Amino acid sequence: MLTRPSAGFGFSLAALVMLAGLAPAQEPPPEPATDIPATVLRVTTRLILVDVIVTDKDGRPVTGLTRDDFVLLEEGKPQTIAAFSFENPASRAAGWTPPSALPPNVYTNRPRTPPGPLIILLLDSLNTPWRDQAYIRQEMLKYIRTQVKPDQRVAVLALNNNLLVLQDFTSDSRLLLAALERFAGERSVELSRAEAVEIPAEALATAPPEVAERIAANLDRFNTEQVVLSTDSRVVTTLAALRAIARATAGYPGRKNLVWVSAAFPFTLTPERSGNLDMFRSYATEVRQTASVLTDAQVAVYPVDARGLVGATFVDVSSPSDPFRIVGSHATMNQLAQDTGGKAYYNRNDIEVAVNAAVADGASYYSLAYYPEDKKWDGKFRRLEVKVNRKDVQVRYRRGYYATDSVAPERAEKSEKKSEKKELQEMKSILSDPLPATAITFLARVQPPGPSDKEILAEFRVDATTLRFEPAAEGRRFKADFLVAAVSPDGTIVTSASRTVEAALNPQRLAAVQQGGLPFRLPLTLTPGRYQRLRLVVHDQLSGLAGAVDVPLTLTVPD
Repeated sequence: MLTRPSAGFGFSLAALVMLAGLAPAQEPPPEPATDIPATVLRVTTRLILVDVIVTDKDGRPVTGLTRDDFVLLEEGKPQTIAAFSFENPASRAAGWTPPSALPPNVYTNRPRTPPGPLIILLLDSLNTPWRDQAYIRQEMLKYIRTQVKPDQRVAVLALNNNLLVLQDFTSDSRLLLAALERFAGERSVELSRAEAVEIPAEALATAPPEVAERIAANLDRFNTEQVVLSTDSRVVTTLAALRAIARATAGYPGRKNLVWVSAAFPFTLTPERSGNLDMFRSYATEVRQTASVLTDAQVAVYPVDARGLVGATFVDVSSPSDPFRIVGSHATMNQLAQDTGGKAYYNRNDIEVAVNAAVADGASYYSLAYYPEDKKWDGKFRRLEVKVNRKDVQVRYRRGYYATDSVAPERAEKSEKKSEKKELQEMKSILSDPLPATAITFLARVQPPGPSDKEILAEFRVDATTLRFEPAAEGRRFKADFLVAAVSPDGTIVTSASRTVEAALNPQRLAAVQQGGLPFRLPLTLTPGRYQRLRLVVHDQLSGLAGAVDVPLTLTVPD
């Protein structure tokens, strides 16, 4: 359970900020450490990135296009393309040098892998019947053995009740094969809950017609309720997993391909065939919001239907092979793919070929960036359109974004009144993610505690380029949450400490941040318990982005 100090989130610590030039007189600011590199601050408005895949009529990438060949529109209005490039494996690898080794006791969530195609294989047991999972594993093993290229870095994740990391990003096919061979799949409890309960016809044969009819109606409603509860739970878990993937990969430069092998889930659940109109469900808004989070992190979704080629001969509405549910699943797959610039693959039995096609599709693309002409950040969805001055080409790209990045003055008061429950829920999600978050990057130094130490000091240095700075009367304002949580071997948070830092930087203080990054110190008192690791989090309240990193910590504090 996440514990919280009395100061809590939302408490302004402007008078207590341990920032160079801002610390209280009685406590000097921490000296910049020579073994933690400094960063450079950039203050800018929001830059919207749009990855565009252009292919010819045979599906081959179209190369050689220039900025002048593209027209970019937001809500039908032309936008000025501020940055343009053609991205492929060769261009991403040029000029890259490996980062230097970190000093002892210093950790970071900065991506330290070479540039190149990033591929995330998500094996979805939550939404996939057990009978299809062995086939998925077989096809993925075939893909790894025959298709993974040396310049590709692949991560393998699994989803059931939680998101699991089977293998972090690697180009070593031996590690990928070992991860897949260890994973045998898992029966979905939620899909089992949705299986229809039936009463044998002979059991109702002697019942009066009105009684049999009432029993059948009640049973039908019960089965529909179970389908609704199962679908609700699966949608919530699945969308949370997709958002966790976005948080984990946001700091990696360039496009990421998420190949999601699943039987999927529907946009809408329509039990009106049973007359139960009160149980109608639509998840379109939640799916689109999640798609926006993914596209902001440059993650394109490539759903692959785990059921392979399916027909329309089934009539059981509780079955994933029911034709109505198949239509809903494919609609969701298409919508997520279109909203993120990916492509859906279904009604085919060669899953390994579909995965390979999805990976190859996102290897080369055009990157367009622009500053929106509309500066009103009202939270509404803005539609994008990209046109190319070429005949007989197909163009795929993200379909839009939610204008919620910046806290406009008219929304600032509402933001300040954000509920404590909502803030805690956001932090809990970040704390429970299986991968570190990378949208806000930082370095952290944590000295191992001594045998008698009851306190650990976490020293942060945040990359100021990843924080949002807003205009303020005294210069530029930032607002960020810092959190240190001690986690037990079973994943339980034993104790934690958190602070919110809010300050306006005048030009002199801004210059100090430009030179040395944004430092902050946060102590954590160790309560009795067993510890396996610390999770350090920085959450930017102005942008909603976050960073997190794990620090190994194996010790037991006695009562």
